[in-house]
Amino acid sequence: MANEIVIGSRGSDLALWQARFTQNQLEQLGYSVRIEIIKTQGDQIQHLSFDKMEGKGFFTKELEEALLNGIIDLAVHSHKDLPTTSPPGLEIAGVSYREDCSETLLIRRDKVSRGHTFDLAPNAHVGTSSHRRKSQLLYNRPDLNISDLRGNVPTRIQKLRDGQYDAIMLATAGIKRLELDLSDLHQIQLPPHKFVPAPAQGVLAYQIRENDERMRGLIKRINNVAVQHAIAAERIILNKLDGGCLLPLGAYCEPRNNDYRLWVSLQTETGMRRMFLHGKNPQLMAQKALIQLTAPQLGTVFISREPEEAKVFIPLVRAAGYTIVAQNPVCYQNIELIELPSFDWIFFSSIRAVDHFLSQHAIPESARIGVLGSGTAAALQKNGYTPHFAGGDGNTRQTGAEFASLVSGQTVFFPVASDGLRSIQCEVENHAMVIEHPVYKTISNPGFTAPIADIFVFTSPSCVQAFAASGPQFTGRCVAIGRTTAEALHGCGIQKVIQPPFTTEESLADTVCGL
Repeated sequence: MANEIVIGSRGSDLALWQARFTQNQLEQLGYSVRIEIIKTQGDQIQHLSFDKMEGKGFFTKELEEALLNGIIDLAVHSHKDLPTTSPPGLEIAGVSYREDCSETLLIRRDKVSRGHTFDLAPNAHVGTSSHRRKSQLLYNRPDLNISDLRGNVPTRIQKLRDGQYDAIMLATAGIKRLELDLSDLHQIQLPPHKFVPAPAQGVLAYQIRENDERMRGLIKRINNVAVQHAIAAERIILNKLDGGCLLPLGAYCEPRNNDYRLWVSLQTETGMRRMFLHGKNPQLMAQKALIQLTAPQLGTVFISREPEEAKVFIPLVRAAGYTIVAQNPVCYQNIELIELPSFDWIFFSSIRAVDHFLSQHAIPESARIGVLGSGTAAALQKNGYTPHFAGGDGNTRQTGAEFASLVSGQTVFFPVASDGLRSIQCEVENHAMVIEHPVYKTISNPGFTAPIADIFVFTSPSCVQAFAASGPQFTGRCVAIGRTTAEALHGCGIQKVIQPPFTTEESLADTVCGL
């Protein structure tokens, strides 16, 4: 048929899903579409890891040759597999929607270990052939043993089930698109701000001949412009670093309301480099990220925590070139909690509350757990507990309202600071029985000397107040871990305060490194 469109695709289950998805879109526009399966170098050579295979485009070269030779009219690729420049005569005319671009860690149930990062048992054997995934896995868990894993998605999963690995890492997009039954495996989904995905992960690329005006017009009708703008920023970074799939680079640009948020990770000789940027122009954000990645940051960063409390923050910020001063303007004293009351829920508003409570008591197995913010959730998970409710970062009132509707008519226990704010309790006490007990108190640190710094990072309102009381002026940029800490800085006359998107140490470091 003269008007028939021929789509070129690899023969794997996932590649064929992608081709059929595109076929369906074009058929809905009234066109006749046929799929031509083409084997690529990456499909044919399964015994070598990617770094031992020659050149780039392991999964794309043969498709591109078929396109140039007129055998097919359209090549559908996983966008993350594509080199950053198309061969002469070809172009990427459009992209698809973006599927969930997070990573999923699949773990054999006998290798699950609660309380360890990623729920992985010590020294677990993990399969992945991605340098990016390897670098981020080892950054978070240096004890892991990682070996190459090749094959299509079902083949990789079968190797895990056969016991060749304790765990494997896959793109969540492939799992969702193939609708696989993984009920026999433990799944940990790692959000893209935590475990930064490959540039353009979860997106399909529509490649055509440059001189094919008919196909350009058709692809324009199915192109996702918002996704195209976001992944352009990710691929700018990849391109300027002269990287392909062997570069241990993660980049994720997220459209959010009228702005964009960009996370970048790169394993370098100085250590793991991570950063977070926020703005309205994703391409300018990408250019700024490149400058940050390729030039050391000179200056001093102060964080209101002692070094042992900032073990994640310090190496990340130091790898960017900064000098770190870690000192807490306040001290914390335990308040004894002799006997636990009876309750249905226990709610933690801070990492300190978690630490001081768990130093005295375990959480009853019958109790459900609520937390404010991702940092507090992470502190609980390090102690082997998983929250049943985790409020968002930054909006205390909204978290309180959501939690209040969940616990209506029940009893909620709040371990708190003796001088703590009652933001969540005020929202909850009209809906549920609230019990409070102080488990620690805050006092000024008599040994604190305020430093001179270029960037000041504050982790609680009490730290801001104690710092201000020590006398120095805030002469540098200020980062606040959350809204109440930002409000404390505003009360000290600081108008511009930067807040990270999450309340974890990692998010604090990402924000500092992106300034």
